[in-house]
Amino acid sequence: MKNAYELFNLIGQNMKNIRKDIIGSSQEKLAEDIDMSRSFLSQLESPNVDVGVSLDTLFFIAQTYNFDIRKFFDGYENLMDKKDN
Repeated sequence: MKNAYELFNLIGQNMKNIRKDIIGSSQEKLAEDIDMSRSFLSQLESPNVDVGVSLDTLFFIAQTYNFDIRKFFDGYENLMDKKDN
């Protein structure tokens, strides 16, 4: 992994998938439910994300919607494998 940017991107893409597939919510509704601005959520989900999100926030979302926090890191192994090549 070149830098944290790749990890932020992975978490952001997973956030988008989780929001759509598990939570079944719009950005606006999710942002309201977890007391986060929609613009920040939009930045997190952007393919060119340059912001991170705290573990506290990830834990809160996972607990609120009852799913495993590891879903935010799906694909991490592939990033690590890419680093080694």
